[in-house]
Amino acid sequence: MYSRRIWLGTAALVLATLAATQAKALMIAPPPTATRIASADLVVVGKVTGFGPKLVKAEMFPNDTREMQIAVVKVGETLFGTEQKEIKVGFFPPMNVNPGKGGGIVIGPRPLVQLKQDEESCLILVKHPTQKGVYVAQNYFDSIPKENNQNFAKEVETIKKSAKLLARPMDGLKSRDAEERLTTAALLVARYRTQRTGKEKMEQVSAEESKAVLEVLATADWPSQKNPVRFGQVNAQTVFFQLGVTQKDGWTQPKDFNRLSDEAKQWCRDNAGKYRITRFVRESAEDKK
Repeated sequence: MYSRRIWLGTAALVLATLAATQAKALMIAPPPTATRIASADLVVVGKVTGFGPKLVKAEMFPNDTREMQIAVVKVGETLFGTEQKEIKVGFFPPMNVNPGKGGGIVIGPRPLVQLKQDEESCLILVKHPTQKGVYVAQNYFDSIPKENNQNFAKEVETIKKSAKLLARPMDGLKSRDAEERLTTAALLVARYRTQRTGKEKMEQVSAEESKAVLEVLATADWPSQKNPVRFGQVNAQTVFFQLGVTQKDGWTQPKDFNRLSDEAKQWCRDNAGKYRITRFVRESAEDKK
């Protein structure tokens, strides 16, 4: 009996460890804090004061069958976007499924934002494509809770700096500080190349801005074996790949990955002033007609 208890306890511990490991494997790594606001419409620090009476249809894109909870948030500070005193924030509760009699509750594997009553946090939000006045927290890292978070003030300060760079991007791209130049380029490229609603058209970025971004990438320090990327660090290689350049643009990725940084930097030098970055832009009512 004693041996059986030990075996059962050990088995339970192993299963719990496996479950935790699988959950971590399924959780995508968050972008660096410095670029996390790149695709946002609004970033605020606020407190949840209440919730809608029931779940509503998400409708974030065509045939979106998910349901969304609406939280009412009192805004304490607006870090990016139009200042507001109170906002409605949509988020997606875990998908609970009861597999049948005798079964447990299965939680959807994808980590999601979970807002709580009276919780204060920094929220990174996008406008809902059809529901007026509603913003949405789409990824688990779009909510940065304040409670028990020693890095909260530091993360908020980093977001404020990023907001300033987005407000005056050419100043950031021409900065004397190399890290500031690269962060600005990363913010712009992530903002331009992220499709947020599924109802967007493509247009070219200005020649001046496109040239400045390529010049930053051409002179930046790229990751290497001697200079590996730290977790949460902005890096030129990621920004370059986000551009989405192809053979039509004169780019062919080398078979030897060790040559990637040199050849990519050379492509940026050769095409600065020629290549125009393309970006996703939300369609207006006129475009839809």
